[in-house]
Amino acid sequence: MTTKKTSKKTGERTLIVYAHPYDGSFNHAVLEAATSALDKANRPYNVIDLYADGFDPRYTAEELALFSEGGTLDPLVSHYQKLIEGASRIIFICPIWWSDVPAIVKGFVDKVMKQSWAYHATASGVKGHLTHIQQVLVLTTSTSPTWYLRRFCGNYVGSVFLGAAIKQLGMRGRSWVNFGTVGKASRGQHKKHLKRVARLVAK
Repeated sequence: MTTKKTSKKTGERTLIVYAHPYDGSFNHAVLEAATSALDKANRPYNVIDLYADGFDPRYTAEELALFSEGGTLDPLVSHYQKLIEGASRIIFICPIWWSDVPAIVKGFVDKVMKQSWAYHATASGVKGHLTHIQQVLVLTTSTSPTWYLRRFCGNYVGSVFLGAAIKQLGMRGRSWVNFGTVGKASRGQHKKHLKRVARLVAK
């Protein structure tokens, strides 16, 4: 199966990209808080659960051969592209592993954001096509404090993931909210953060 460049359709729909293999994680609680808030606000949404879908973030030689035309042999890539086309906002929910988003999230960008569909190269850099995405919110958890990730670990999410990759795709309204030292936080702090997540998502 291959995909061709298609026009993007703007809709008031949220697309959640969730990446965590364990349903008992605090990340899963963040996902539940987000979907509950959207349900209460009667706002439409879709959830991509990368692990549950069995998404393979790796390029095969056959998939890479279609790179220049923006094609794909992976039906999940085609499905994810359709969900992106129908969304106006994307929320990523994942942990921070080694100061970075998990490899499966990076692979989602690598493999789904195809040339000619998500962007095209120009003499002055990449020109993004996904300008209908009005907001990108990244909700993460980490064992390190947030200030440590920002000041001493390169601020990867803010400067590279959002500030470079997502920006180059043409997506707007980019922000990152991290819950640091998640393993040492009290139950009250967990509840407070989940309420914050609900407020952010229901805006």
